[in-house]
Amino acid sequence: MISSKRALALFVAMTVFAGAPAAAHDPNELGAGPGPANVSAPQRDGKNAGMQMDRNPATDAHPGDEASMGHMHDGSLVGKTFSQRLFNWLGRLHVMVIHFPIAMIIGAFGIELFGLWRRNARYQHVARIMLVVGTLGAIVAASLGWFAGGFYLADRNPVLMTHRWLGTSIAAFASLLVYLAFARRRRQRKDRAVYWLLLAGLTVAISIQGWLGGSFMHGGLRHLAF
Repeated sequence: MISSKRALALFVAMTVFAGAPAAAHDPNELGAGPGPANVSAPQRDGKNAGMQMDRNPATDAHPGDEASMGHMHDGSLVGKTFSQRLFNWLGRLHVMVIHFPIAMIIGAFGIELFGLWRRNARYQHVARIMLVVGTLGAIVAASLGWFAGGFYLADRNPVLMTHRWLGTSIAAFASLLVYLAFARRRRQRKDRAVYWLLLAGLTVAISIQGWLGGSFMHGGLRHLAF
């Protein structure tokens, strides 16, 4: 049985190592926030790679822009206030929690289907627990995602904008499904069918959301070029 101190130490270690890879993440370069479309998404080909290496985020940022205000994860924290450092740190934690809602919500749908196939209602209880855990993860992931991308209502990068609002919608929609999951036990089978249909829709949405996040971090939709 693992002790509480060891569990806390393990959690802290996971937090540090999960946030570390995103230290160089710069939402401004990836197209966060409004602005001209020609300065949105990163160009991850060989020609622009050298340009990115020559840039110095600490000196290239202009006074008053997002990078100098500490809203970006440019790795340059010199001169930043505590609140700006906290803003950056919370955004880097986004990558740590995104896997839980993806796995749990898709898994909940799979367990529901398995229970229907086996005609065993006990699997529904397992699916409800997974849905609750996945919903909590979706709420946390969506909240941290706003720190990661900045608090903008619109982004010049359409992939990022879709990812931002689809993630927020998934968190809200999953919360509604948790209510339906526990309320459906007192309802007729027709209402349960509606719940299963909505859960299937949420599964598709979170699958698309995960794919958009991966596409966004790997250079946009062009990373699928054959």
